[in-house]
Parts: sequence; structure tokens; C-alpha cells
Amino acid sequence: MNIKQLRYVVAIANSGTFREASEQLFVSQPSMSIAVKDLEQELGFQIFERTNTGATLTIEGERFYEQAQTVLRNFETFESKYSKPKESDKTFSVASQHYDFLAPVAVEFAKKNPEIKNFRIFESTTYNILQEVAQGHSELGVVYLNKQNRSGILRMLNKLELDYEEIFLSQTHIYIRKGHPLAQRETISDDDLKPLDRVRFTQENEQFLYYSEDLVETFENTLIYNVTDRASLNGILERTDAYATGLGFIDKESVHNVTVVPMEGDNGNSLILVKHRGHLLSNAATSYKRSLEVYFENYEF
Repeated sequence: MNIKQLRYVVAIANSGTFREASEQLFVSQPSMSIAVKDLEQELGFQIFERTNTGATLTIEGERFYEQAQTVLRNFETFESKYSKPKESDKTFSVASQHYDFLAPVAVEFAKKNPEIKNFRIFESTTYNILQEVAQGHSELGVVYLNKQNRSGILRMLNKLELDYEEIFLSQTHIYIRKGHPLAQRETISDDDLKPLDRVRFTQENEQFLYYSEDLVETFENTLIYNVTDRASLNGILERTDAYATGLGFIDKESVHNVTVVPMEGDNGNSLILVKHRGHLLSNAATSYKRSLEVYFENYEF
């Protein structure tokens, strides 16, 4: 029994056919079939019932599949943490908080790196992003620091053996619909926001304030829409007088009825790039970092 055979079993169970699993893993179907048959002989039971339409797990196979998933997850975490990234790999993954610049930067990165055939953007909560990078599932993480969350985030980075680099500085911006009563203001104050509903991204571990993506204080008795994706956030902003906070970026090709207005005062935010401590960036990660920098250099607020 070996890791390759476990990967085959999981891929077949997830896809339902040997053909699809072999295509996903870039191996020939006959080689995969032989490897699984050898494993079944070694185990002494049949993992799959094979039919003309696909493959289904037997009862013993279901138990084996569940344990194989756990072994693979643990092995991949171990491998990612201690293996140097291979420049010949055709995959690249970045984890990030919810930002409109992710799509245009991804397209620019893909054009510059045609050898990358599996580009993963893991857009999630702050906690999950840091765990993704710490466990090696994503080579880079994109989050922000400000004076409210800096000490907490830095403690967590140190605990997870992560390093960071500041790549962009921005003041806080308020996201509202274009027809909003505040849309024509040059700046917006805390007092302007107090009577308004707000939209924010849900986080795990809400007891840790430094995980939040909110850039301004939440006022008492405010109605809060908690969402998990940018499409829902933008949809609520377009239909109400609610607001959201952010760094000021809008993807104008996909968001048409939302605008941004800067906050009053010194609300400096630092966008940071997180990586595993002691690891040199791969060529792909270096290229992605450059794509981010170019986007920020050319973006017009």
C-alpha cells in the first residue's frame, strides 16, 4: 500500500469513474486500474463495485475511503510544510480575504504564467487564510493590518511560523450604492454611518476581533447583514442604503452600481502578503506578487 494508491481510491470515489479519476491525476486508466486491483488483493477485500457506468464503493470500501481521506490530508499537510516548492509544478494557490482585485490580478497572472494549469484562489475568512498558508495548501496569503488588528494578527503569524511583507497602504473606504445619499461626499465620518445598516463578511472565532474584516467600529443597534461572499455583499449594497468597509478597490467590469468614498481621518491600512517562514518564494509566487504590485500601481481611485 502506498500514497499513490490512496490518491487513486479517493479520486475514483469522488468522481465515480476510473476514466475521470485518471484524467484528473494525469495517469493512464489501465495503470490506475492495475494499481487499485493490486491494492484490493493486498487488503483482501474489494474497494469498488465496477459497472458499465462507473464505480461505486463497497461497504468495506466506504470505510477504507474515509480513512484514506484522513491519511491523505495529514500527508499533504506534512509534505507541503517540509517540501520545497517545485518550479516544474503546474499548480499554484493563493488564499485571500474578500477583495475585488482578486479577479483582474488572477487573469493577469494566468496570462504571464501559461504553464500553470491549475490556479486556485481560496477566498475565505482570516482564520482559514492563515491556516491555509501555515499548512502549505496555499503558498501565499493576502490579508490586511491596521492599528486595531495589528498586534493580534502579528501574534498569530508568529505562532504559525509565518512571515509577511507589506505591499500596499490605503485609507479606509466606505462602499455604498451609487444613488446613496452619501455617494457624492468627498469623505464620510463616523457620525454619517451611525444611522445606517451595514454589510460585513462573516468570520470564524468572532470572539477574536483581529479576525474581522471590518475597518470601522460597529455601532450599537446597527442592523448587520453577515455574508460569506462578495456577490451577496454587493447585491445588498445595490438594493439598500447599507454600507460596507474596505480598501477602496472595485472591479469595474463586474460591479456596476457600487461606489466608494474615503473615510475621514487617518485610517491607514496595510495590505500584507503572508508566506511560510523560511521558505523562498517559487517563481509562480514571485510572479503573483508582481501582478499584485502592478495592479496597485495602475489602479485609479
